[in-house]
Amino acid sequence: MLRTKIHIALSALGAFLGLSAFICFCMVYANIEAGMWALLSCLHASLTMMLHCHYLKDTLHVNFSRKAMQYIGDFGIVGFISGLALTLFYLFLEIYYKADILPINTSIVLRLVWSFMMMKWGLILYVFTKKYLRTYNDDQLFSENPNIEET
Repeated sequence: MLRTKIHIALSALGAFLGLSAFICFCMVYANIEAGMWALLSCLHASLTMMLHCHYLKDTLHVNFSRKAMQYIGDFGIVGFISGLALTLFYLFLEIYYKADILPINTSIVLRLVWSFMMMKWGLILYVFTKKYLRTYNDDQLFSENPNIEET
């Protein structure tokens, strides 16, 4: 119970920081790539927080079918793989060009950081989706809400 509440707080912090970085980098500094990776990181963190909240309230199996949970997990693994590829790409660029963090609008370091954060939140989303899928019991799923259809 306490562990889930800590996960909710960390996911909320990740979502808030991702959204803040998106606004800051896109609107103020015009580093669109870093802002987009921050927004995708925010999306993965928000989905993770949503899953934790539903798990804490014991409404996960009522609101999400097994197929929907698998789709959320697939979205997480796509975020992880694309974040990993981007992180490796930006790491190569950083080593090759030896770029500095300033000026912010062309900073490769900020793109590297937020692609890593997208990779991290994508992996966390995937792991918790798989963890919560193991708690599903098909008999319990259909006995509590007969209107849910498997898609």
